This record gives sequence, C-alpha cells and structure tokens, in this order.
Amino acid sequence: MSDSQLSTPYGELVLGELASRVGAVGAPSTEQEQADRELAESVLWARHRESGDAAAREALILQYLPYARTIAAGLYRRHVHHETEFREYVQWATLGLIEALDRYDPTRGAKFTTYSFTRIQGAIRNGLEHISERQEQLSLRRRLVAERVEAARGGEDLSKAALPDDQLLARMAEVGTTLVLSFMLDETNMMQAPADTLPDGCYEAVAFKQEQRRLRDMLEHLTPREQSVIRMHYMQGMTYEQTAEVLRITKGRVCQLHQQALARLRRLLDPSST
Repeated sequence: MSDSQLSTPYGELVLGELASRVGAVGAPSTEQEQADRELAESVLWARHRESGDAAAREALILQYLPYARTIAAGLYRRHVHHETEFREYVQWATLGLIEALDRYDPTRGAKFTTYSFTRIQGAIRNGLEHISERQEQLSLRRRLVAERVEAARGGEDLSKAALPDDQLLARMAEVGTTLVLSFMLDETNMMQAPADTLPDGCYEAVAFKQEQRRLRDMLEHLTPREQSVIRMHYMQGMTYEQTAEVLRITKGRVCQLHQQALARLRRLLDPSST
C-alpha cells in the first residue's frame, strides 16, 4: 500500500482497510498475516510521526484500545472496594494510551505495548488519586456546611419549635441572615462569590465586596477566642475538631464560640435585630 493511499480524506475506506490489516494486538495469525500487519502498522506510525496524519493516529489509537482496556481491567480487579466505575478506569487508560502514542518513537526499538504500559497504568493511578482527593474535599465541605448551618440555627430545630407564626418567621429570618454572614466570611473558595458570576464592574459585585470588607472589619469587635474560631473556620477551612485541637478546647466550646461570634456580628450589622 503506497503512502498516497493514506493521504485520502480522513475516515475513508482505505484507512479502514489498513487498520483492519493491522488487526487487534496479540491476535493469532499466520506468519504472512503477521508480516502484513507489521508492515501496515509501520506505515501508520510513519504517517503519524512524520506528517501528523490524523487518520493514521486514530487508526493506531483504535488498534491499541483493547490493550489499554485490558490494563484497566487488571487494575480494576485488584481493588476490593470500588467507589469508581470501570468505565472511568477505561477513560483514564485511554488518556494514558493517547499520551504514550503521541510520545512514542518506533525508531528506538522498544515495542509500543512495552513503552505504553507504564504510562497507561500511571494515568489510571493518577485518576484514582484525584478522585480520592476530590472525595476528601467534598467530605470536608459537607462537614463545614453542616457546622455553619448548625451555628446559624443555634442548635435549634425550627421544624419542631413551638413558636407563634410571627416569632417563627423572625427566627427563620435570623437563621437566613446568619447563613449570609457565613457566605460573606468564607475565604476557602468553598462557595462561589457573586463577583465570580456577575459581569465585571456591575453594581452588585461592588456592593457585595464593600459589605464583605465591612463585615471583616467588624471581626476586631469580637473576643480574641471568637476571632480565632472565625478565622480558623472561615479563612482556613478548619472543622470544629481541628479548631478545638489547635485552641486546646472542646469541640462543644468551639461550636458555642462560633454561634456567639455570628450572633454578635449580626447585631453589629443590624442593631435593630437586638
């Protein structure tokens, strides 16, 4: 098969014929079929390396996808507890395969399967590490949100509170205001600020930043311990347990200081709420 036949438009039948001649990795064949396959593959590598032929690159990827999937299956079987689906293993393996294919130089003598094996396994392991890190971050965020909601509620279950309607609405408004304060205090990037979602220079973003600065300036009116709790929880993203360990106090005391600080800040921002 001549090089001119490989220069036909991307995806035409001549490429499919060449790819089918290459065949699956490790497929049984006669000596002649094996020689034809190696010749066809060498042409694909030449076109890919020398002229960046997109069709040749795709044919090579498709040829070695079963190999990448086999590696993914081997790693998947070794994990007893699966929080990640097999298709994600295959996706990572495919990315590793493509990276290896784009870096591989067949003139150096090593077989592509040998060269790509480590890269494919590495891509899968990197993906698993990122999944684990993301799960840890999500778990931390859930804990922080739960602690902030609990502080806003003051430990009170409003759904069971026997309050008149007007008092219940007022209490709910206090909780909502306290949650807004939590949002404004946050510096952990746990929540997306309006400045990130609104057009540049719009009034709402400027007003939010001004209120945020005003609120943070009020931190100096808190007691030293309250300031420490607020700064650790909102600026450093530390949980009650971590804050308690640093300050050498109980988790319950941290929760109490957190609630006191938010209540004090709410009164400073709106004296009429007292």
